[in-house]
Formats: sequence, C-alpha cells, structure tokens
Amino acid sequence: MEAQRLMSGFRAYQMIVAACLLRLPDLLADGPKSAEDLAAETGTLTGPLQRVLRGLAVWRVFVETPDGKFGPTSLSDTFRSDKPGLRNMTIMLREEGYQAWGDLMYSLRTGKSAYEHMYGKSHFERIGEDPMLAAHFNAAMVEFSGRVAGTFAAVYDFTGVRTVVDVGGGNGAVLMAVLQAHAAMRGILFDLAQGLAGAAEKLASGGVGDRVTLQEGSFFEAVPPGADIYLLKSIVHDWDDERALAILQNCARAMHPSSRMVILERKLPDRIESPEDAFTTVMGDVHMMVVLGGKERTTNQYRDLLAQAGLRMTGEIPIEGDITAFEAVIAG
Repeated sequence: MEAQRLMSGFRAYQMIVAACLLRLPDLLADGPKSAEDLAAETGTLTGPLQRVLRGLAVWRVFVETPDGKFGPTSLSDTFRSDKPGLRNMTIMLREEGYQAWGDLMYSLRTGKSAYEHMYGKSHFERIGEDPMLAAHFNAAMVEFSGRVAGTFAAVYDFTGVRTVVDVGGGNGAVLMAVLQAHAAMRGILFDLAQGLAGAAEKLASGGVGDRVTLQEGSFFEAVPPGADIYLLKSIVHDWDDERALAILQNCARAMHPSSRMVILERKLPDRIESPEDAFTTVMGDVHMMVVLGGKERTTNQYRDLLAQAGLRMTGEIPIEGDITAFEAVIAG
C-alpha cells in the first residue's frame, strides 16, 4: 500500500492544490456539506467535484460521512486560509516547481536547475515579470517567515545592536518581529523592487514603519554598509556555492569590525538517521536543486562557505524545527 501511495503522490498533490484554490478547507470548516452544495459555492460540477472529494478522503484530508457529505479533519484545517499553515506554500509550489520536477533527470545529469532549463529563465526572473507569481511567492514566504520570526526575535541575543539590515527581506516579516521585540532598534529592509511590494504597509501596520528604511537593490552588487547585524533568512540556500559566496562577500564588505551576520536556514543533517526528522530539510534540498540550482547545507558546509567569504562562524542557535541561526563575524 505504501508503494501505491507513493505512485499516486502527484495525484494527491494536484487534488490538494485544487482544494486550496477552491478554498474547500474554508468552506468545510464549520461542518460537513454535500458535494452539490460545494459545487454551487465553487462554480464546479457536482460529479467531478464529488470524485475529487472522495479522492481527498482516501488521503485523510476530508472525511465522507454516512449520509454522503464531506467534512473537515485536522489535516484539512492546516490548509485553511485563515490559519498559518500550508495553503499559500501549496499554491506557490505548483506554480514554481511542479512542471520542473518532471524534468528531474536534467538536474541529475547536469547539476543545474531543471526549472531554468524548462522555462529558459530563472525562477526569480519569472517572478519579476509576473505579478501573480510574485504575489503567491510573497504570500508563501510571509507565511513561512511568520512561523520563524517571533521565535528568532525572542531567543537570539541582540545585545549592543542598534541597526539591522534584512538582506533580501521581502515585505519585512522577520525584521518587523525583531523591531517589535526591541524598541530601540532601527532596520533597513533591502530587496529588489518586487520583493518590497507591500512592505511599507505591512511594517506600518505592525507599528514599526517609522523605524525602517526601505532600500531597493541587488545583493549581488552591494548591500547597505555599517549595520550591526546582517540578517539573511532563506537567501543563501537559493544559490549554488559560487553565487552564495558572492552574496556573503558583499555582506562582509559592508560589515564593520564588530558587525555580526546571521543566516537563518534549514540545517541539513550530515546523514539520514531519522527519516521523519530529516524529511522537510532533505526534500527542500532536492527542491532547491530542481527549481533554483541551490542547496541546503550542513553546519560544516556553512562554516566553509563563510570562511571563503572572510567570515568566521561563531555559533549556531536552534530556532524552530530544522531552522537554525548560523552566526558569523569578520575573521580576525
């Protein structure tokens, strides 16, 4: 049975995507409904929708009741739009990688991004050209960042920090959490124009807009100089070693002698001891290869990469799950 479920994984994923696009988890949040009622609410046909609902029931996303209606489960609740969960990430992954995964053999034979091979341009280039792709990507990143930001702001030692540069920080979810927890700090949110979309409004709504400067730019060219902390969350893993090194070198050039760099990324295990514990990180690593040509890294791989950039790793702080804060300073 497990082998059969693995073979049907692509079917399950597409049914989950459809459920998210139709907001079926939201529509069933208050209790069971018939396929006919759900079809009327979603603009779909009753017969086909009922078959997909039953398909999702065998994956334990929904339950089919004795009277033929369909009800929610704890699993379907994680895909609701009003809860921090997986909905935006599910939609984003469909847009950014599903087709590219069909060309996995290209990545295996070349070590390069199947996505870029398929579309003739990088994932980030496509996001820059398509506002809808950008909106879904940013929404997924905000959802993920929100789960990490509060914990990071609470557990990391910000002693002596006056200014933080959030490098490639998007709409500023992590920077906002840090500034909310530390009223004397100021921040610089640095990203491309499409990454900063909606940032001013979000920061203002969080009560920190007057302490943040938005600055457009590419971290492949330069980053704002002279801050106390350079924060990079989910940035380095997007790139291969050569381009990741270029980012870190630009940050190192901007740092003053007492600056710190903090890299927030998934920590790749040296070996798979517990498949359950390693699942998210290892699957994310393969996804980085297929879609972006990037990679997740072990502690030693981060240490070596930082050393090449003229930086010395000073510690690693567990944040949430497999998310780790890798801290570094200018090598002396």
